[in-house]
Amino acid sequence: MSSSDNKALIEQYFEVIQGRDSSRDLPDFFTDDVTWRVPRSNPQITPNPRVGHAAVMDLLHSGVSVYEAGSMSLDLQPLIVAEQQVVAQFTMRARLANGAAYINEYCFVFALRDGRICAVTEYLDSLAQSTQGTWEK
Repeated sequence: MSSSDNKALIEQYFEVIQGRDSSRDLPDFFTDDVTWRVPRSNPQITPNPRVGHAAVMDLLHSGVSVYEAGSMSLDLQPLIVAEQQVVAQFTMRARLANGAAYINEYCFVFALRDGRICAVTEYLDSLAQSTQGTWEK
Protein backbone atom coordinates (compact mmCIF):
# COMPACT_ATOMS: atom_id res chain seq x y z
CA MET A 1 0.00 0.00 0.00
CA SER A 2 1.08 3.57 -0.52
CA SER A 3 2.18 5.94 2.23
CA SER A 4 -1.08 7.86 1.85
CA ASP A 5 -3.09 4.61 2.18
CA ASN A 6 -1.15 3.73 5.35
CA LYS A 7 -1.78 7.20 6.76
CA ALA A 8 -5.50 6.88 6.02
CA LEU A 9 -5.58 3.48 7.73
CA ILE A 10 -4.09 4.85 10.95
CA GLU A 11 -6.37 7.89 10.85
CA GLN A 12 -9.31 5.50 10.60
CA TYR A 13 -7.89 3.37 13.45
CA PHE A 14 -7.94 6.41 15.74
CA GLU A 15 -11.48 7.30 14.65
CA VAL A 16 -12.61 3.76 15.50
CA ILE A 17 -10.98 3.64 18.94
CA GLN A 18 -12.59 6.99 19.78
CA GLY A 19 -16.01 5.69 18.73
CA ARG A 20 -16.37 8.11 15.81
CA ASP A 21 -16.30 5.49 13.04
CA SER A 22 -18.21 2.22 13.16
CA SER A 23 -17.54 1.16 9.56
CA ARG A 24 -14.72 -1.17 10.60
CA ASP A 25 -14.24 -3.38 13.64
CA LEU A 26 -11.09 -2.88 15.71
CA PRO A 27 -9.81 -6.47 15.28
CA ASP A 28 -9.87 -6.03 11.49
CA PHE A 29 -7.01 -3.51 11.65
CA PHE A 30 -4.46 -6.12 12.78
CA THR A 31 -2.62 -9.01 11.13
CA ASP A 32 -2.79 -12.46 12.71
CA ASP A 33 0.87 -12.20 13.78
CA VAL A 34 0.71 -8.64 15.15
CA THR A 35 3.01 -7.62 18.01
CA TRP A 36 2.45 -4.81 20.54
CA ARG A 37 5.34 -3.64 22.71
CA VAL A 38 4.99 -1.27 25.68
CA PRO A 39 7.77 0.29 27.79
CA ARG A 40 9.52 -2.26 29.99
CA SER A 41 8.99 0.15 32.88
CA ASN A 42 5.32 -0.87 32.92
CA PRO A 43 5.17 -4.03 35.05
CA GLN A 44 1.42 -4.44 34.46
CA ILE A 45 1.80 -5.68 30.89
CA THR A 46 2.99 -9.27 30.77
CA PRO A 47 4.05 -10.80 28.58
CA ASN A 48 5.71 -7.92 26.79
CA PRO A 49 5.60 -7.79 23.86
CA ARG A 50 2.19 -9.24 23.21
CA VAL A 51 2.41 -11.47 20.17
CA GLY A 52 -0.50 -12.60 18.02
CA HIS A 53 -3.94 -11.27 17.27
CA ALA A 54 -5.66 -12.71 20.36
CA ALA A 55 -2.95 -11.42 22.73
CA VAL A 56 -3.09 -7.90 21.29
CA MET A 57 -6.90 -7.81 21.43
CA ASP A 58 -6.70 -8.92 25.07
CA LEU A 59 -4.23 -6.10 25.79
CA LEU A 60 -6.45 -3.48 24.16
CA HIS A 61 -9.62 -4.70 25.86
CA SER A 62 -7.96 -4.87 29.29
CA GLY A 63 -6.79 -1.27 28.86
CA VAL A 64 -10.33 -0.05 28.25
CA SER A 65 -11.49 -1.13 31.72
CA VAL A 66 -9.00 1.25 33.34
CA TYR A 67 -11.03 4.25 32.12
CA GLU A 68 -14.56 5.44 32.77
CA ALA A 69 -16.69 4.62 29.75
CA GLY A 70 -16.92 7.49 27.28
CA SER A 71 -14.36 9.67 29.08
CA MET A 72 -11.37 9.19 26.77
CA SER A 73 -10.32 11.93 24.38
CA LEU A 74 -7.23 12.07 22.19
CA ASP A 75 -5.46 15.14 20.86
CA LEU A 76 -3.75 13.57 17.86
CA GLN A 77 -0.87 15.47 16.29
CA PRO A 78 -0.24 15.28 12.52
CA LEU A 79 0.88 11.76 11.61
CA ILE A 80 4.41 11.12 10.38
CA VAL A 81 4.52 8.61 7.52
CA ALA A 82 7.53 6.78 6.09
CA GLU A 83 6.53 4.05 3.64
CA GLN A 84 5.33 1.12 5.79
CA GLN A 85 5.54 2.98 9.12
CA VAL A 86 3.28 5.61 10.63
CA VAL A 87 4.12 7.52 13.81
CA ALA A 88 1.29 8.94 15.90
CA GLN A 89 1.87 11.35 18.78
CA PHE A 90 -1.07 12.24 20.98
CA THR A 91 -2.21 13.43 24.37
CA MET A 92 -4.79 11.23 26.03
CA ARG A 93 -7.19 12.59 28.61
CA ALA A 94 -9.63 10.38 30.47
CA ARG A 95 -11.28 9.74 33.78
CA LEU A 96 -10.08 6.59 35.49
CA ALA A 97 -12.57 3.98 36.66
CA ASN A 98 -11.98 5.29 40.21
CA GLY A 99 -13.02 8.81 39.10
CA ALA A 100 -9.54 10.38 39.05
CA ALA A 101 -8.41 12.48 36.10
CA TYR A 102 -5.76 11.03 33.77
CA ILE A 103 -3.56 12.78 31.22
CA ASN A 104 -0.48 11.45 29.46
CA GLU A 105 1.56 11.87 26.29
CA TYR A 106 1.88 8.91 23.93
CA CYS A 107 3.78 8.00 20.79
CA PHE A 108 2.83 4.91 18.79
CA VAL A 109 5.03 3.61 15.99
CA PHE A 110 2.89 1.48 13.68
CA ALA A 111 4.35 -0.98 11.17
CA LEU A 112 1.99 -1.94 8.37
CA ARG A 113 1.78 -4.83 5.96
CA ASP A 114 -0.83 -5.44 3.27
CA GLY A 115 -3.20 -2.80 4.62
CA ARG A 116 -3.13 -3.92 8.24
CA ILE A 117 -1.13 -3.18 11.38
CA CYS A 118 1.54 -5.84 11.98
CA ALA A 119 3.43 -4.20 14.87
CA VAL A 120 3.01 -1.37 17.38
CA THR A 121 5.67 0.06 19.64
CA GLU A 122 4.09 2.24 22.30
CA TYR A 123 5.95 4.98 24.16
CA LEU A 124 4.53 6.89 27.12
CA ASP A 125 5.47 8.32 30.48
CA SER A 126 5.00 5.21 32.62
CA LEU A 127 5.87 7.10 35.82
CA ALA A 128 2.98 9.49 35.16
CA GLN A 129 0.82 6.50 34.31
CA SER A 130 1.64 4.88 37.65
CA THR A 131 1.36 7.98 39.85
CA GLN A 132 -2.05 8.84 38.37
CA GLY A 133 -3.41 5.49 39.51
CA THR A 134 -3.77 3.44 36.33
CA TRP A 135 -1.95 0.50 37.90
CA GLU A 136 -4.22 0.30 40.95
CA LYS A 137 -6.39 -2.78 41.05
